[in-house]
Amino acid sequence: MKFIHYDSTDILTGDLIADAIADYAAVLGANIRTDTIAVPTVGEDGAVQRTTMLIGPASEIVVREAPDDELEPEDAAFIRRLRDAAATCGGQQPVDADGRPRFVGAAEGDQAR
Repeated sequence: MKFIHYDSTDILTGDLIADAIADYAAVLGANIRTDTIAVPTVGEDGAVQRTTMLIGPASEIVVREAPDDELEPEDAAFIRRLRDAAATCGGQQPVDADGRPRFVGAAEGDQAR
């Protein structure tokens, strides 16, 4: 599980989902584009819900570890949509200082790091 700190709010979601959102935000920023996305998140009652986020060049999000939870949402289709949208938003790529693969969890057999 990971928290996405966004606009003074902590949003709880799965590891791969949080990483994919950071990947997508970086690509949008590199191409000076924005998007709204409905993120699979875990509410205060533990139920999976959707939280809408506006992300783009001005987004300041922080992704950090959260306590593990057996109810961690997994949504490969959501990660695939982000990956596919990133591929169409422009030719600029973000700087890749850490060299980690982007959009892990979008393909069959992708595993958490």
